Amino acid sequence: MASHTLDIPGTAGHVELVPDMWWGRSYLTVDGNKAPSAGKRAFTLQGTDGRPVVATLGRTALFAAVPPVEVNGERYLAVDPPPVVVRVIGMLPILLVTFGGLLGALVAVIAIIVNFRVAGSRLPTGAKAGVMIAVTAAAYVIWLLSAGIIAASL
Repeated sequence: MASHTLDIPGTAGHVELVPDMWWGRSYLTVDGNKAPSAGKRAFTLQGTDGRPVVATLGRTALFAAVPPVEVNGERYLAVDPPPVVVRVIGMLPILLVTFGGLLGALVAVIAIIVNFRVAGSRLPTGAKAGVMIAVTAAAYVIWLLSAGIIAASL
């Protein structure tokens, strides 16, 4: 996954957040080099005054691809959270659970995971919504075809 530039005042160098959505092991780099660890989910950055500055990675929120970075009590977001409408569109596959049974739940979970990735991407908001609608439509088609095949084989 691509790194995200952070504009953190009082730090020296070009700070980037390198996310890891799957395992939660995101980290910070300064001028392309991994920042030294300062504990769990914390990294040491060089301040403009020469003193070390501790940056802590917060918890990733729903539909956020990257965690926020906290420095000196201030919170910095590498990617703006998607609007509420996009989040609602991203959760539409959950409706498969209500009438799709176990197969619907499986397809819904996979579609929602894909929508999480789309929501955290750098696409424009309209493109995110369009891709999420396409993913949701594909999930319903896959469920319908799979259910039909299973029903025909019984």
